[in-house]
Amino acid sequence: MSSYNLDIRGFDNAFVEKSIGRRLSANKDIPNDNYLALLRHDRQEVTHLIDSMHISYSEFFRNPLTFAYLEQFVLPQLKYQKRKVTKTELRIWSAACASGQEPYSVAILLDELNQEPTGKISFRIFATDNNTEELEKAKQGIFNPSNMQKVSLKRVQNYFVQKKENYSISSSIKKLVDFSRFDLLEEQPASPSPSIYGNFDLVICSNLLFYYAPASRKRILDKIRKNMAPGAFLVTGETERDILMKNSFSEVYENSAIFQKKVLS
Repeated sequence: MSSYNLDIRGFDNAFVEKSIGRRLSANKDIPNDNYLALLRHDRQEVTHLIDSMHISYSEFFRNPLTFAYLEQFVLPQLKYQKRKVTKTELRIWSAACASGQEPYSVAILLDELNQEPTGKISFRIFATDNNTEELEKAKQGIFNPSNMQKVSLKRVQNYFVQKKENYSISSSIKKLVDFSRFDLLEEQPASPSPSIYGNFDLVICSNLLFYYAPASRKRILDKIRKNMAPGAFLVTGETERDILMKNSFSEVYENSAIFQKKVLS
């Protein structure tokens, strides 16, 4: 699919097969062995297949255990470390942020942390994705009820405005997140342009790696690793823990999906 700027060789074979299977189900009158021929002359079907391969599902506080560790241990630890060094900001990167629920969740946690008696800390959240349509949704910050199932009533009241059946993230949280397009598989640029130089204290890249083949996973993790500050944390999805352990990362808390780079002796 070179004319569509999509190289499917980087995806995991099982994911590609499932995507094609969904399209075959939607085109029941097309024999399986004729689907490739259909792609050659039907640009609309190619577009449908590409859309089915876009990884865009997200929700607020998606993995409750992981976010509990972030709230109670990781973010307070990072705040404590930064407060010991004056004029130093906490830098966070939400990679493959989809429509924004993940970085907004972190922004809510940090806003709550800054209201505690321990004082405030300066922080910046950079959120990136390769899908410009999803980024536009993230910037709008309007979400349907299915995205809100793990948001407590208190947080709904403090950080959202209900608009008919949907919920709009408050402007105070929206302004804390910088959204931009970034392709994790491209060699350049090395880090999201708005961040200038990377050096992130916390990187969140959840539920993305298992869609890709091992070589692509390694390329993504190598890029993330280069962007991590000393002692930084990396958050992934629950089902991706084995991938990280096989790529020189150590899990900080058991079953948390929160990692740090292994220290090479």
